[in-house]
Amino acid sequence: MTSLHIHVGLWTLLLLAFVISLILHRAGKPKGQKILHMVARLLYLLVLVSGLHLLGYVYHFQGVSPLIKGASGILVLIAMEMVLVRMEKGKSTAFGWIILIIALALVFYFGYAILGVK
Repeated sequence: MTSLHIHVGLWTLLLLAFVISLILHRAGKPKGQKILHMVARLLYLLVLVSGLHLLGYVYHFQGVSPLIKGASGILVLIAMEMVLVRMEKGKSTAFGWIILIIALALVFYFGYAILGVK
């Protein structure tokens, strides 16, 4: 299995953990939501490490496009955490959602349209 497949698998699991955590919160199941939030935090780290590995191994930390994609990816992780934490505290999540949607669109655009699958 290549580094790219590992990275894609990890962020897929992260997106699932994020969505299920949102669903559990709306269903009023705080214990399950908190557990999945902690799983998401572990996945943030794994996605970050695998992404940095790809950035170094495949692109050698060179070029503007890979660096923009990497920065956008970090912004996705930050926005996900912001949405989950603010949701748990009962605060507005609108800003987090806006950042998440924009950053996620940039990641997919740079990852698939600009850089292509390697």
